[in-house]
Amino acid sequence: MYKTLLTVFLLLIFPVLSHAAPAIHFNEVSHDFGSVEQNEIPEHVFEFANTGNQTLTIKKLTAS
Repeated sequence: MYKTLLTVFLLLIFPVLSHAAPAIHFNEVSHDFGSVEQNEIPEHVFEFANTGNQTLTIKKLTAS
């Protein structure tokens, strides 16, 4: 009986655990600065949100 209940519990909880993950969502994924004059420093802010159900950790950023 104990093994049966444990098996049923694990089968019910496994889908919940397998989908527990962070997920990042960007409002926009690219930006065109157009023409940039010499000595001008262009800036842009990319807004994003963690739409998952776990903590999102950003470990490395690189510019293209």
